[in-house]
Amino acid sequence: MTRHDDQLARHIRRLGNHELNELLLQLPPPCFGGLIEVALARPVLPAGLVLRYEPALGVDGWAVVACAPRRQLGTLTRDRDPSGRAVYRAWTRAGQPVQRTGVSTWRRRGDAAAALAWVTPVSGARCLALAAYVRALPDSALHQLLGGLPGERFDRLVEAAYQPAGSAA
Repeated sequence: MTRHDDQLARHIRRLGNHELNELLLQLPPPCFGGLIEVALARPVLPAGLVLRYEPALGVDGWAVVACAPRRQLGTLTRDRDPSGRAVYRAWTRAGQPVQRTGVSTWRRRGDAAAALAWVTPVSGARCLALAAYVRALPDSALHQLLGGLPGERFDRLVEAAYQPAGSAA
């Protein structure tokens, strides 16, 4: 790996979450699909997504709100599993239960909130998680991924990575 390659990787890692995701959408569908399958294999609460719990009206639970900007995602309620242990259930704003790969209850409130954020596009959780996954790739894997971009788009990306500091992108 050359210093030249490192500059491109640094440039990619400096892109904003939205800009990076827009770039990734330009990958060929099989490449993008494979990336999504690996990067978003399981729900996580990505760094940068701040959730608040507020009392929910008419429910023994909480409204889950994503912050900056404020967006209500749904609600969490307390329940008991068949063995009597306390569990949390997540519900979308439309009142639908959240269920991920057969799981519909969580032992921790934060896990239930993460599952709710994961299935609610307005939260941005998947966008943040995909950007974080790509930024964490080793330089060689990042370069291999970017090699799938259309030639003209890749060329513009390289030009932007090597512009002198202070010049317009």
